[in-house]
Amino acid sequence: MPAARPSAPDALAAAATSSLILVHDPLSRAVAPDYWDWSADAHHGAAHALTAIDDDRVRSSTARLADDPADATAAAHLTAALTDLLRRPEGADTALDALRAAAARTESLSRLIVQPGPPAAPAAVAAPDTAELLAALARKPHRAGHPVDAAVVIPFRAPDDATGRVRNLAAVLNALADQSHPRERYRVVVVESDERPRWRELFADACDTYLFAPDPGRFNKSWTVNVGVVHGARPAELVCVLDGDILVDRDFVARAVERFQRPGTQAHWPFEDMLFLDPASSARAVRTRCLDAAPDPGPDRLRGVHLRRPPGGCVWLREDLFTRIGGMDERFCGWGGEDQDFVWRAERYGPMDRHRDPIVHLHHDRAAHRGDDGTPFYEEVERAGFCSWPCDSDFGRLDR
Repeated sequence: MPAARPSAPDALAAAATSSLILVHDPLSRAVAPDYWDWSADAHHGAAHALTAIDDDRVRSSTARLADDPADATAAAHLTAALTDLLRRPEGADTALDALRAAAARTESLSRLIVQPGPPAAPAAVAAPDTAELLAALARKPHRAGHPVDAAVVIPFRAPDDATGRVRNLAAVLNALADQSHPRERYRVVVVESDERPRWRELFADACDTYLFAPDPGRFNKSWTVNVGVVHGARPAELVCVLDGDILVDRDFVARAVERFQRPGTQAHWPFEDMLFLDPASSARAVRTRCLDAAPDPGPDRLRGVHLRRPPGGCVWLREDLFTRIGGMDERFCGWGGEDQDFVWRAERYGPMDRHRDPIVHLHHDRAAHRGDDGTPFYEEVERAGFCSWPCDSDFGRLDR
């Protein structure tokens, strides 16, 4: 095995188990379709290598997990058995060496790795409904126009039947109302962009500023965020662009404000790898954080898929930096590409840091990311060139 590749038995065992789950679980693969496509051959190779291991524990757990990828007990047994086997010296077993190499390859190039959850999974809980979450806001919005330390801008769209996305936004607002930072020192801005303001009556009283950005076409996150910064966030010193499905912990705002007090800090992601939860874990995380008033969602006890070093979901930066680069590129229309372009341009002008805060991504139905011909939406901008959005763009206009 090349010396530069991972070799710790427990890491390789976890990678092999993760590959088996990804191969057999469409829900896990759907977390990031492009990233799955780019590493699918490696995951299939690791899953195939498992079938050649001559060990009853491995055979039994592999069969169970292939039949039910959500079987956390089978995943734990498989990882434990593989960890024991992979402690054997290289060269002692050809099949084991092949698995070691396949798992190391997966661990080296994939941006997806499954967190199976605890073996003794807690009993299923019902997902709290939207009204329950909004009624349980720890502190009411202030809606004042006074200066604040930070503004959290949340772009949002949900069709009438997208109750999961609506529930998720309610959970996000609930978590943002329960912060250790003084409530009057940060502003929460929700920007709904759609053909009509479907959810204004539901969310206008749950945030400090509700804005409607009319657009009947494909959801344009970039323009929606820009509208929020221009018409809702200013004159805050700090801006957080937060997706409406990212559940944060109680110190989320306070930590960010403190970090920007350090010399040279201009922007950061508060997470390293983001955990995308499955439906059952999403319901558990929301109930834990929002209704049980826990300080964080308890990510270590949840099942999901880690997306390694993603560019979007949540990013903090100084408003000056946001404006200096012309905001987000409003040519992106439809899911995909806009976050990567934005942070590339932000990092060109200011350093981007990463931290390891306990935030998670709540499950929802995935939006289409390709046109009818199979072309990713972001290729419409890619042809013009990523990072080609002019810094002097007149961004965030409501009459776009």
